[in-house]
Amino acid sequence: MIERPVVVVTGIEGNRGFSSVTAKLFEPVLGRPLASFALEAVGALKPEALVLVLRDEDRAPREEWEGLARSAGLQVPLFIHFEPGRPRRAGSAPYPALRAAASVLAEYPGRDIVVVPAERPLLRARTLKTFLGLHVRKGCALTFLSAEGDVGQAGVLAFRSSEVFPLVRSLPPSAADAWPGSLLRALTRGGGKAGLYECPEPGELLVVRDRADLSDAAAALRDRKNLSLSRHGVTIMDPRSAWLDWEVKAGRGTVLYPFVFVEGASRIGKDCRLYPHVHLKNTLVADRVHILSSTVVEDSVLESDTRVGPFTRLRPRTRVRAGSKVGNFVEMKNTDFGPRSKAMHLSYLGDSRVEKAVNIGAGTITCNYDGVTKSPTLVGAGAFIGSGTELVAPVKVGREAYVAAGSTITQDVGPGCLAV
Repeated sequence: MIERPVVVVTGIEGNRGFSSVTAKLFEPVLGRPLASFALEAVGALKPEALVLVLRDEDRAPREEWEGLARSAGLQVPLFIHFEPGRPRRAGSAPYPALRAAASVLAEYPGRDIVVVPAERPLLRARTLKTFLGLHVRKGCALTFLSAEGDVGQAGVLAFRSSEVFPLVRSLPPSAADAWPGSLLRALTRGGGKAGLYECPEPGELLVVRDRADLSDAAAALRDRKNLSLSRHGVTIMDPRSAWLDWEVKAGRGTVLYPFVFVEGASRIGKDCRLYPHVHLKNTLVADRVHILSSTVVEDSVLESDTRVGPFTRLRPRTRVRAGSKVGNFVEMKNTDFGPRSKAMHLSYLGDSRVEKAVNIGAGTITCNYDGVTKSPTLVGAGAFIGSGTELVAPVKVGREAYVAAGSTITQDVGPGCLAV
C-alpha cells in the first residue's frame, strides 16, 4: 500500500520573455494558469502536504497560491519557501528545492517526497501515480522520472526523506553544478538504492522556460482537449484550428467547424452547430443551437433551438430565448430576447426586454443612452417593429402593437396600437 506522499512543487526554472517566474506560472493557458496543470496532476497522488518552492525575487501574495492550490483540488497543508538566487544551469532547479524541503518538512519524517516542477504542464496524473508506485515497490531511496534517459533534465523525482535529506544537508551549495551526479554518488557510497522510470511519453516533460515553450505546451494541451471531446461524441472538423479552454464542455452530436474559439466557463449542449470563426466566452449554449459564421458571444445564454448569426455580436447579460432567431450584423447588450422572436438584420438592442413572437425590423435601434443614464426598452409579445425604427428609452411598446417603418418613438405605445 502506498502511503500519502508529501509533494514539493518547484517554480524556479528560467523565465525568458516573462517579467518573473511567478508571472510565467500564472500565465493563462487554455483559460487556466500555467501552474494549475502540474498542481492538478499532483492532486491525483492525494498528498499529505504541499510545499511550493519559489524564487525569492518573485514573491506574490500567499492568497494567490492558496487559491491556485484549491482550484486544483488540493485542500492540504501548504508551505511556501522562497529560494534566494538562481539555478546555476538548466536542470539544476531540483537541488535547491531539495534543500528547501529539508528545512521545511522537519515535521514530516520518514515520508516519501515527490518533486514536480510547476513548469511541466503536460505531465499527466497517471504518469505520476505509476512513477510513485514504482518507487515504493522497488524500495528505492531515490527515483528519477527520465526523459529519454536524461535524469538531469527531467526535474521530477521521488525519494525517501529519511535517507536523502541528511545527504542534501551535507552537500555543499556548489553541488548544484554537478546535479544529479553529486547526490547519486553520495547515496550509493552509503549503500542507498537509486531507480529510474522512463516516461512513456517524453513530451510530458516539456519545460516551459520561454514564450516559445508556452506556445508548444498550449498546442499540446489543445490537442488533448480536442481529442477528449471527440471521444465523447463531439465532431471537430479541424482539431488544429479549434481552440477550447480546458474547462469547456460540449454535448454529444455537436459539430465544431474550423477556427472556432470557446473560452472560459462556456457550456455547449447536444446537437449544436458552431460554424467557422465563432467566438464564445463564458456562454451557455443549450441543445440544437446553430451559431453561424463570425459570431461573437460573451457572458450570455442561448436557449434551445435558437439560431444566431452570421456576424452577430451578443454582449454580456444577453439571453436569447428558445426558438428565436438573431441574424446578420445584429448587436445585443443586457437584453432578454423572447421566445420565437426575430431580429434578422442590422439592429442594436441594448438594455431591453423583448417578449415572445416579436419581429424587430431591419435597422431598429434602441437609443438606450442619453449621455448620462442608460434606460430600458420593453417590447410586448407579438409586437411588430418596422424597419429603421428608433426606440428612445425609456419606452414601452405594448402587446400586438405596430410601429411603422422609419419611426422615432419617444413615448409609450399602447397594446394593439399603431405608431407612426
